[in-house]
Amino acid sequence: MSSPALSSETLPVEFTCDGAGRSPAFDIGRVPGPTATLAVTAEYDRGLINEPVFWTLWNVPAGVDRIPAGLPRTATVDSLDGARQGRPEGGDVGYEPACPPEGQPYTHRFQVYALGETLAIEGGTDHDTATETIGNAVLASRRFTVAYTRTSES
Repeated sequence: MSSPALSSETLPVEFTCDGAGRSPAFDIGRVPGPTATLAVTAEYDRGLINEPVFWTLWNVPAGVDRIPAGLPRTATVDSLDGARQGRPEGGDVGYEPACPPEGQPYTHRFQVYALGETLAIEGGTDHDTATETIGNAVLASRRFTVAYTRTSES
């Protein structure tokens, strides 16, 4: 698994609130034999205890070659055969672009998972529930870690 957008140590502006706010793409490649579906989570590090999740995507068919950039902010992603996206508590469904306070560097972690089952949770489920359900079905995963700092020019 790879992600052209996350290949350096810095999150490109395109995937933040200072740019287009698009979700990044992931090239899947090979997955373990018993993989039923794929999932993606994204969180940022605000300290030892506080690691808010800003994106959950699950039930992506295991046979896809690529999760494209710029997924629509919908509970169900038709272009990925009905994959589902979550939402933050009280927030909107889909990828929430990284938007740390100006001058504060944040570390962002994107994790792609191979899951052993199709998850029985609906699109629009809150990120905490989705993340816990994803965690209970993991066969393998790949993490991408990038940093982003907003500047006054952003």
